[in-house]
Amino acid sequence: MGIFGDDKKQDERIAALEDHVRALTETVQANQLDLAEGRIAVLALQAKVDEKVSAADVDPAMVKLNQELGVARKKLEEASAAASESWGKLQKGVQETFESLRTSMREAADRIKES
Repeated sequence: MGIFGDDKKQDERIAALEDHVRALTETVQANQLDLAEGRIAVLALQAKVDEKVSAADVDPAMVKLNQELGVARKKLEEASAAASESWGKLQKGVQETFESLRTSMREAADRIKES
């Protein structure tokens, strides 16, 4: 017997909570992508304004960051379309992709500051 004395009702509530957590997770991840995209744009502008880094130094970094952003977007789409049983595994992959993107952005920012 379920917590509420009604297994069907309990299952419905758990399913609703899982859907809500998934929706919140997808929203947070979409926000992470938007923030990453904004940070990439800020880095490019900072490099141009500061004129500390040549275009040859900035362009490859921006290309790499935009590629990683594309990978992150693809992982987010995969996570959104995933079945319940594989959701946790895909979320781990999404988080690893975001961490890789954050690391690349930090490295690009450090290169700009050093120049």
